[in-house]
Amino acid sequence: MELIQLLEEVKKAEMQFEEDIKKAEEEKKKIIEEAKKKAEEIIEEKRKEAEKIAQEMLEKAKAEIEKECERLKQEWESKIQSLKSKSQENISKAVEFLYKSFLDLA
Repeated sequence: MELIQLLEEVKKAEMQFEEDIKKAEEEKKKIIEEAKKKAEEIIEEKRKEAEKIAQEMLEKAKAEIEKECERLKQEWESKIQSLKSKSQENISKAVEFLYKSFLDLA
């Protein structure tokens, strides 16, 4: 009888062991799934942060470009005005020169 009882206990221990392994496998799967989910959340959060930083950098660059364009526009407008003034002076001189030349010919 002892042998039968011993075999029953061994069988019972084996069944308990198999059940414990099954539970451990299920727990392992659950932990892995939770870790994957958490990793995906972290990745998504960091992606959003990166997009925000990139957008801020882009806006800053656009503002700097616009500022530089405005500076260059003002610089060129100033040069154009200067050239206009000089050309007006030259026109007067040219008219005077032509007038004198005409008088000398006459």
